[in-house]
Amino acid sequence: MNATTKTTLALAKTLARSGFQIPAIEVHTPDGRTWNIATVLAGRGRHLDGHWGPRPGAIGGFRLFEIDRDRETIDEHDAIDGDTWTADELVDYLRAVGQPQDTTSWDRTNDKHPTT
Repeated sequence: MNATTKTTLALAKTLARSGFQIPAIEVHTPDGRTWNIATVLAGRGRHLDGHWGPRPGAIGGFRLFEIDRDRETIDEHDAIDGDTWTADELVDYLRAVGQPQDTTSWDRTNDKHPTT
């Protein structure tokens, strides 16, 4: 854990103890992308027409949004199962998609047909 994350966690704890709500967090993955993770309380979920709101029996969890500030877009990444992500699924997903891509293969020449 780096110093920025430690400082941010300490501030979040102080704010929570002071009665403030923290409904979402911003995460930066190693590949440079920015994500917003929003908390969904139990009893809220997606309705058949796609809107979110009160839904009896919904277990709650998290929603995941990818923020692209260059294109000024926000894209939701739907949970694998159900309306919301569990914490474990969310961490696994971000670990899988958030790693830097190997672009060195784009610069390689084809071994069978060397370029001159």
